[in-house]
Amino acid sequence: MIRAEPKEIQRMVQGHGFLSLRGLTRRYDHFTAVDDLNLDVARGELIAFLGPSGCGKTTSLRMIAGLVPSTSGHIVVDGKDLTGVPPYRRDMGLVFQSYALFPHMDILKNVAFGLDMRKVPKKVALERAREAIAMVRLSGREHHRPAQLSGGQQQRVALARALVVRPSILLLDEPLSNLDAQLRDEMRTEIRDIQKRLGITAIFVTHDQMEALTICDKVAVMNHGRLEQLGTPHEIYEHPRTAFVAGFVGRINRLAGRASGGIAQAAGITFSAPGFEGEVEVMVRPHRIGLQAGSAPADSSLHQLAGTVVRATFAGDILEYEVAAGGTVIKTEASTRGGEALLAPGTPVTLSWRPRDTFVYAAS
Repeated sequence: MIRAEPKEIQRMVQGHGFLSLRGLTRRYDHFTAVDDLNLDVARGELIAFLGPSGCGKTTSLRMIAGLVPSTSGHIVVDGKDLTGVPPYRRDMGLVFQSYALFPHMDILKNVAFGLDMRKVPKKVALERAREAIAMVRLSGREHHRPAQLSGGQQQRVALARALVVRPSILLLDEPLSNLDAQLRDEMRTEIRDIQKRLGITAIFVTHDQMEALTICDKVAVMNHGRLEQLGTPHEIYEHPRTAFVAGFVGRINRLAGRASGGIAQAAGITFSAPGFEGEVEVMVRPHRIGLQAGSAPADSSLHQLAGTVVRATFAGDILEYEVAAGGTVIKTEASTRGGEALLAPGTPVTLSWRPRDTFVYAAS
């Protein structure tokens, strides 16, 4: 891989992020894992690489770390081209899904290991390791070995080991996927708090929408090696640019339709569809659909559809319904905050939602 000249790099990233990816590509024979990725991350920003398995998010992170060579493109940090620079010279901290702790070392030595490799004086290394251990709330366990800790505690150790070297960029590769739901909630909050407190730039790889939406400043949604959309969690969820993003981030109903002259027809309803012609997908999120037993007064400000409950499920904080309507089955969700009882299958209902909650895309 050829590194760019300093003047070329300055032109390439002028006015852009602390971390800039330009045309980053990784090919394996006839398979392209990452295809022309262009992305800017501001200093102190936490960004998620979100997508299904095989979308290229982990390969992108490993190229940033230097663990996987790029086929083409550039990785620029603070104006310096790191393309081709070995991992140990990139000033990055890594947290892996597997923790990768040394089982024969106690926690203090595990955390101090990176400092030892950097020839930091032993006294200084141990002091900084203790500070990092305190940061992740494991003081008092310095001399425990990994096998004596829970999964969540081991992940805290892995985080402390990455942070103790004071990296310019923190890279986290699905760090919470081995934890149970409650521990995931706790750890993602803790990671976010530490990241904000330190002001460190971070990349967080995940396939979990909730993780991406709740802790990150921006989300990069990837699919088949390409960047589908980059935006804030609100932008990604409320204004998905593609059918893939709308369907992957959050639950969605898909209604097959056809558009002509700026109008689409789907499930017996007319939708605004400027710029679309031919087959389309009309999408609406279940929790944006209101459900009322029986018929409802006509309301021109809403899309309305009569239907019949075919399945009802109690899911704790929500009631989930599948309703046969307009020649298809539409899913809805209702809150249980009022102690509402489930409507029985066969109950006639009216579905309604606002036009602004409708997404229209060309059919794939």
